[in-house]
Amino acid sequence: MPWEADRLAPVDTLLFSSELVKVGSFECSVDDPCFPTTESLDNDVFVLPQNPLWIRRNAGEYRFAEPGAILMHRAGSMLERRSMGEQGDRTYWFGVQPEVFVSALQRHKLSTEDMGGALITDPQFRYRLALFLKRLQRRPLDRLTIEEEVLTLFFEVCERRARQEKNINKAVFRPGSRQQQLVEKTRACLDAHLTESIGLDTVAEEVGASLYHLCRVFREQTGLTMHAYRTRQRLGLVVDRLASGDRENLVDVAMDYGFASHSHLSRVFQKQFGMPPSALRASGPQ
Repeated sequence: MPWEADRLAPVDTLLFSSELVKVGSFECSVDDPCFPTTESLDNDVFVLPQNPLWIRRNAGEYRFAEPGAILMHRAGSMLERRSMGEQGDRTYWFGVQPEVFVSALQRHKLSTEDMGGALITDPQFRYRLALFLKRLQRRPLDRLTIEEEVLTLFFEVCERRARQEKNINKAVFRPGSRQQQLVEKTRACLDAHLTESIGLDTVAEEVGASLYHLCRVFREQTGLTMHAYRTRQRLGLVVDRLASGDRENLVDVAMDYGFASHSHLSRVFQKQFGMPPSALRASGPQ
């Protein structure tokens, strides 16, 4: 299918399109016929999930994709989804002109096989994406601004993916191993209970592992403790909310996302961003 044409599903919304980039959203409930399978993608894209879900590409293994992770897909890929609860799939997608997409992959020595897993991004990168999307939806942006922003983000995604692949090649546990599957189940469990106060024994019981084995494998695979992972995911929810520019009560934000208090949220935020959440909120779109 030509780059200029799109077979948009009823759950797709095209937010911007040019000769170089496209931006759209995909919002699909669990019971919608479009949810289980996307037969063939029209564009080379990188996508930003807003809800946690399990996804597989071209009949490969199901992989867990948490909110704030980035996935890359080639045009023609088939995607299959499994839900976590009743949230369905809310995703923003960014299409990149095929020659530019392939050129960036080649520059970083990435292949189609290297794009199968989710690239877990830090809260700052997630905030940049969220802020750009809010700006795009709230007021008209000129073509140059949008194209430059999307391509800048895409090139950074490629750089991060290349670094991730180098780390995978050095890892003790290979992709598809039982240890990696355990870590993905653990991440899914933590995201499912993200705003709750649960203990390590609950996580271990849900994923079917001993406490010692789970703690060791999770840290070796991710470089994070489970507590640090959960904090990062909670911060991601906070930045998504603050990026809207709404004058949220920060006490409510802290309570909604599992922080003990406003001061607890501010302390964690300051450590991560070098600024309080009020400053980050002030930098959002007006």
